[in-house]
Amino acid sequence: MIRLVFIIIAFLLMMGGLVGGLYFWGIDPLEKFNSLIGNAPAAPGGAAKVVTTPPSFVEYGLLSVPVIEDHEVRRQVEIILRLEVPFEKREIVAQNIPRLQNAYLQDMMEYLPIHLRNGRRLDPVGVSQRLLKLSERTLGPGFVKGVLIDQSSVK
Repeated sequence: MIRLVFIIIAFLLMMGGLVGGLYFWGIDPLEKFNSLIGNAPAAPGGAAKVVTTPPSFVEYGLLSVPVIEDHEVRRQVEIILRLEVPFEKREIVAQNIPRLQNAYLQDMMEYLPIHLRNGRRLDPVGVSQRLLKLSERTLGPGFVKGVLIDQSSVK
């Protein structure tokens, strides 16, 4: 009797893991069942279902920018970045990371000395928006959805 209970519990755990894994990968294993019993709204004849994909990211890594004032390196800004990209364009963006690194570094070396003047702090939202616009200029629109700053420091 105890073995049967353990077998049933193991089976239920395995099925739960399977269903959870399918949901994680964007597959609804209960969709057909729900439409048969009436819990899910029935699709009108011919209407296409909108497929949403989870966000995908390309790891950019560390962007280290020297802040040059009066012909001397006064500070060092370090920013860890991740790029939010459409799932189907991950490889293209990953292959173009060197182009983005060059563009980001050039732009930040001009922008940060002005932005950090008079003891002001680094504005992560402003930097993120600036890098997103720069990404669109470098790679074209639609390749990068967002530039996320994981961590930043000014030394």
